[in-house]
Amino acid sequence: MITLEVGVEEERMVEIMSRVKDNKQLNRLSGRYEIIEQIGVGGMSYVYKAYDSKKKINVAIKILKEELAIDEDFVKKFKSEAIACIDIKQENVISAYDVVDEGNMHYIVMEYFDGITLNKYIKQKEKLSNEEAVAISIQIAKGIKAAHDKGIIHRDIKPQNIVINENGVVKITDFGIARAITSTTKNISVIGTVHYISPEQVRNTKVDYRSDIYSFGCTMYEMITGEVPFEGEAPLDIIISHLRNNLKNPRLKNPNIYKSLEKIIIKASRMIPRERYQSMDEMINDLEMALDNKDGDYIKETNYDDDEEGKTVVITDDDMKVIKAVSEKYSNKQNYKPHDEAFTPEQQLFYDKYIKDGAFRHHMFMRRIIFGAILAVVLLVFIMILIALDTRKRVPNNNVATESIVLANVAKSIDGLDLDFATSLLEEYGITINNIGEEYNNKVEYGKISRIVNDNLKKNMSLDVMVSKGPEVLDFTDKEKLQNTRWSDMIDRLKDRGLTYEVAEINDINVPRGNIVGVNKSYSDELGPLVFTISRGISDQIKTMPNLLNKPVAEARELLAVNELVLGSISYVRDMMVPENCVISQSVEKGTEIRAGSSVDLILSSGVDGVEYIVEKKNKWHSELSATYRVVGSEDVPVTSASNESLILQVRLVQQTDEGTVYTELIEPQEYKIGTILPLIFPNLEGEEKVQNGQVQVVDVERDKVVSSINVMFWPTGG
Repeated sequence: MITLEVGVEEERMVEIMSRVKDNKQLNRLSGRYEIIEQIGVGGMSYVYKAYDSKKKINVAIKILKEELAIDEDFVKKFKSEAIACIDIKQENVISAYDVVDEGNMHYIVMEYFDGITLNKYIKQKEKLSNEEAVAISIQIAKGIKAAHDKGIIHRDIKPQNIVINENGVVKITDFGIARAITSTTKNISVIGTVHYISPEQVRNTKVDYRSDIYSFGCTMYEMITGEVPFEGEAPLDIIISHLRNNLKNPRLKNPNIYKSLEKIIIKASRMIPRERYQSMDEMINDLEMALDNKDGDYIKETNYDDDEEGKTVVITDDDMKVIKAVSEKYSNKQNYKPHDEAFTPEQQLFYDKYIKDGAFRHHMFMRRIIFGAILAVVLLVFIMILIALDTRKRVPNNNVATESIVLANVAKSIDGLDLDFATSLLEEYGITINNIGEEYNNKVEYGKISRIVNDNLKKNMSLDVMVSKGPEVLDFTDKEKLQNTRWSDMIDRLKDRGLTYEVAEINDINVPRGNIVGVNKSYSDELGPLVFTISRGISDQIKTMPNLLNKPVAEARELLAVNELVLGSISYVRDMMVPENCVISQSVEKGTEIRAGSSVDLILSSGVDGVEYIVEKKNKWHSELSATYRVVGSEDVPVTSASNESLILQVRLVQQTDEGTVYTELIEPQEYKIGTILPLIFPNLEGEEKVQNGQVQVVDVERDKVVSSINVMFWPTGG
């Protein structure tokens, strides 16, 4: 069965809403879920946003369509979604809270996640960048892994079942067709969506975790190219493409794809399961290294037999009879069984022999071997005829050989090529390349062949070449290109030009560890020392906000302290459901990344008859700073002779208020070697309300002396 998305049925929606409004329990499902609006519809259910009056949160409610509610099999399958989701506790999977039966109305109460589908997100952006595709893919992969760890196969991984919010958090939804792995996984009805369905789902053979990996590979292909892997006028055309073709290389659609990401997508989406990643752990490991090693040298290729190398498989008329018979079952949404009466005895025999028993591929392999042998013989005869004709036309001349002309033309084509690639390219012609030196070249990129110095083809079949060191003056104006450059690669270029430089390190969530974040100049020939800022990746000071809801205030305070967070303001409101002095709301949502030392405001319950006290939120005043400080010693100790000495420095914000001087620590006291660069980069500096001025100070803690001070201006940005 193929899950098909259907249009909104207006009459049915009106009927459901009227049933909800007629509910005798205060217009609420189960007396607590108040319907707010419809947010989606699928082949099996309607989805509504609702308010849970008990937990004081918004939830999503998935109500089974009435025409399916009378079918016990559908009800069981529908409930399996809740069972699967409740069992999976992972931040990248939509959580399920409850499953309810009210007469003929069956519904699941789920986490409400405000975002858009990945399908819509891709359409908005046309295609995603390498960095964004990897970041999203890692989250999806971790969600799939959590399901697999519980023995659950999703069976319908696709962009429509993945939701992303404005903060870039990704969650997988719709486990309505997921099933725990059991001994009955073979010969169950095929489930999936045609653009992402795995070949084994189509063939109705045993489905395991690798089926999700295939669908995930198709999803990644769409992320990076903006197109689905296979197109067709009808679902049947697309199904056949999955059966006989590996996905085309995504580089054909997006030449800017990193080699690492290209290899991961190709490996995940192989037709044959044993050629794919064998587990999500394996795939996650490769994804997490994809941005640091863009060449993908670390990715292990899967070995496969010659008869399974991904070439197009010829589908015969007999094959088509079987596939069409199964395809009709898809469109009718009926369960397909191995011995279905829709098959003639001849079709059933073909299915049993070639599809079910796995002999089909061997059968097709033998056909290809015979065809290939005939084609090879024909080509060989044709080449021999051409050689004979060409020999007759040649004029005997030892100084002008046709072979030398051909080789010379080949050799000329290597200008601008990478040295290693050109070397391997000419090896098959018996030509060697000798790198005799390097030179600056404004037109040829670093590491590529700039020119051929000496052509020795006639004597010893070799070429002497010069390799480009790039332009003599380095251009740093392309920020994106700079942030994709490894610092280790840049060092060689700086040394070649005799340039001195200084280095500062910062934590940057957007730039891979070891890459360049920025430089203080546009061109390397500008006056003054070069200062490069290098990424350390995500800061150790970034914490994940814990869940404080329904917890006593003492426990909430302790949880904040454990996570190096600070309790901010406390407000009280009356609540009949949450016990007195327990948390009703927190200012930072659970699971959000937050910097250590940040404050979190709480709203507590004052009980049924308690006093309400709301702390008025202050307007926040912000500034930003991007600077560096070079650590120097005392006036009588030169930097050169003090390179082994160090200072303990603290960075703080100082502001003058009506109540006195306010000090805010920005960087805790740490030891820095003299001569190193201390980055002072604060993109979101928060100050005191209505105080427009301040100073960011670098303080020598041991001498209690301000060694550097930078004035900053603040402005209001709302609550």
